[in-house]
Amino acid sequence: MTEKELLLRHSHVVLKEILKELNTAINKFDKFSNTSYDAEVGTSQYWSTVASMEQMQKEIDGLIKKLHALDAITSWSSKLHQDRYKFVNKYKEALKRYEVEDK
Repeated sequence: MTEKELLLRHSHVVLKEILKELNTAINKFDKFSNTSYDAEVGTSQYWSTVASMEQMQKEIDGLIKKLHALDAITSWSSKLHQDRYKFVNKYKEALKRYEVEDK
């Protein structure tokens, strides 16, 4: 069994892990963005929050690149109607971000 065959067979498992990480990063980004509005501009809390938001955005971008790479190999986005991909419905925000990046 080659690497590609192995990835094709277990793409749903890899996809689920990437989507979990992406969902966590999106939730953290949203939390930090809400906190930044509470802090006064120029305070250490504000700059700490801004740095955390930038870090989460980099992480989100990296995970979306991973999704694109996985899609290029396995075409998972065209197989969402299959039962093994039903879990994707839990990650609607992550899929929205993926689709926006895709355009």
